[in-house]
Amino acid sequence: MSKIRQNLTNETLIANLKGENIKEYLHLITVDPHVSGTLNNKKVGKKILNLWKKNGLENVHFVEYTVLLSYPDYENPNRVSILDADQKILYQSNGTSPVILPKEQSDPDAAIQWIAYSAPGEVEGEIVYCHYGRLEDFERLKKLGVELEGKIAMIRYSHGFRGDKVAFAQKHGAIGVILFSDPAEVAQEGIDAAHVYPNTEWMPEGDAQRGSVMLTDGDPLTPLTPSKPDLYTSRTIEDAISVGILPKIPVLPLSYRDAYEIIVRLSGKPVPPEWQGGLDVTYRLGPGFREAGTKVKMDVKAKYEKREIRNVIGYIQGEYEPDKYVILGNHYDAWGYGSLDPNSGTAILAEVARAFVQTINETNWKPARTIMFCNWDAEEYGLIGSTEFVEEFEKELNQRAIIYLNMDLISANNTFDAATIPSLYQTMIDVAKKIPNPMESEIKRGRETVYDTWIKTFPSNSEKYPHFPKMKVPGGGSDHAPFLNFVGIPVVDFRYRNATWDEYPLYHTLYETEFTNEHIFDTNNFAVHRAVGQFWAEMARVFADSPIIPFNITIYADNLLNVYAEQLVKDIDPLKHRYPEAEDARKQLTNLIKNCREFVHRCHQLEQKIQISQKSNSNFKDNIEAAAISNKLMAVERCFINVYARPDAPAKRHLLYSVSDKDSYASSVMSAVYDALDTLVHAKTDETKIAAGKELAKQISYIQSGVQCATNTISNYI
Repeated sequence: MSKIRQNLTNETLIANLKGENIKEYLHLITVDPHVSGTLNNKKVGKKILNLWKKNGLENVHFVEYTVLLSYPDYENPNRVSILDADQKILYQSNGTSPVILPKEQSDPDAAIQWIAYSAPGEVEGEIVYCHYGRLEDFERLKKLGVELEGKIAMIRYSHGFRGDKVAFAQKHGAIGVILFSDPAEVAQEGIDAAHVYPNTEWMPEGDAQRGSVMLTDGDPLTPLTPSKPDLYTSRTIEDAISVGILPKIPVLPLSYRDAYEIIVRLSGKPVPPEWQGGLDVTYRLGPGFREAGTKVKMDVKAKYEKREIRNVIGYIQGEYEPDKYVILGNHYDAWGYGSLDPNSGTAILAEVARAFVQTINETNWKPARTIMFCNWDAEEYGLIGSTEFVEEFEKELNQRAIIYLNMDLISANNTFDAATIPSLYQTMIDVAKKIPNPMESEIKRGRETVYDTWIKTFPSNSEKYPHFPKMKVPGGGSDHAPFLNFVGIPVVDFRYRNATWDEYPLYHTLYETEFTNEHIFDTNNFAVHRAVGQFWAEMARVFADSPIIPFNITIYADNLLNVYAEQLVKDIDPLKHRYPEAEDARKQLTNLIKNCREFVHRCHQLEQKIQISQKSNSNFKDNIEAAAISNKLMAVERCFINVYARPDAPAKRHLLYSVSDKDSYASSVMSAVYDALDTLVHAKTDETKIAAGKELAKQISYIQSGVQCATNTISNYI
């Protein structure tokens, strides 16, 4: 495609996205609460399927799985009671969130406060306050002489995945877990009515964050295989509980209004200063209460059920390489009405699809490669729909998928943000510079594009690449994870957000209804939603239309050598005198660095070849050399997939990037290497040290083998 035609197409596509359409689609999807596996969610899936067909997508269909889900008793809400020594109720939560806008929040099921995959049951015990429930918090409690065995853990949301918090508490002997959102995180301007929803985006006193506590991605009963009715179910529910994937203890979320009633009664030492929260009371560790004999009772009604989930899939077929896919994805199931998480993204995806079709009809342009649209089901339970899809179509995706572009939600209007891998940094900023800034306040400050605010908010931490905003490695918590970690497909996970929040205050609450989008943070005709859609669409067009796929593997190789490997040297070198068991690993690291340098050299050679090819032939059709180069670039990431590297976590196949073992929301670089290093440093016996030293050398060698594969992949000969 000529440069003039390319510019015309991208300008038309960007202009064709309409905020009013996104608003209309959001209203359509969020009329009712729609938890995965429910009739309401099936209706939403059908609405999306019909909308995509109406807007012109091809081969729109469902891909279905039967999976284990979890539900509360909607007729009998879960409760927490404070009982005195005579079992008299001193205080009891009502287990529901108060309706504030009846027009949008009237369904009683949406108000139930619950945690998916909690064990059912009643437990009574004393409370121990555990701060954020991280590993370091439980270690701190031990040092402070506070035991959790036989107690109920009270844990603040934020700073980690709720499922990890529950697993850590269970491991330390807790008989139940209460999770609550503290005003220090969710109501920082005050808890009075003027400073919380619906007047602001801060959480009001009566709601609680819902969510899942399952510690795996995908159906917990069919690991590594798709959950189809005619395939073998390799786990039972009891198996999943016994290996720690599902908790064996009851778990409940509480509002900070209810949490106050517990915290104000706690006895024990005052918490460390940094553990003090935002309630107007001195936080204490416990265990127990100031009034002798007082205990907390948790009453959790929960049930496991196998139910059908349905992913929605649609296409715009490519003109020249129809078997190469640029994949756009978002999930549509929600804990309530889901106007932020995830249906802000769902509505945008529908508009991106419509704008593509309109552009095709207006310009006679067609994308060279196929654009695939995916709306996943059961993401909230544990990325189930996307994981089952990747497990079922692993081989096809390995051959056909170029990139996966994930947009889960928009939670604020402050700045664009993205997590991705180094090969995508350059294309990311190139596209962000094309997208007009949706915030008039930012334009007045001279920041005219999405990129301008992004680089201002997240300035580069690299001297070599000062024009790159800081971009995290993709972690867990959304549907990009199985694509990168299981198959090795490059991913981008992006959104608009507030950089100062760990989670947005109304996360997984009853109040994620259309009012929040329209009247709190995107009041200018959905300008932020539109800008996110423009970025999404243009990224897809660039990867669908560029004769040579725009992966910059030179930047990838440079990061591998000068960031990851360099850091590993700093971490391993100090061990040479204290840990002779690490000597093989140090030698292997020298070999890895040598191979990384060769990879960088070959990348520079290929880069020169790419520049020559782009100058000589910018057309897609019949550009055999461009197709050959693209196939090489596409194969590089797959070189770092190794099914043997993590036998303890076989779904974590990527040698460089994976989800953290300590926080399932966070990312980890070279996780298996650092696990072995940690084992060596903390080993108590010579036998353990020797085994850890061997494991460390082996894991470095696995990465070295991946680098060799990548080098061979981009070379002319093997």
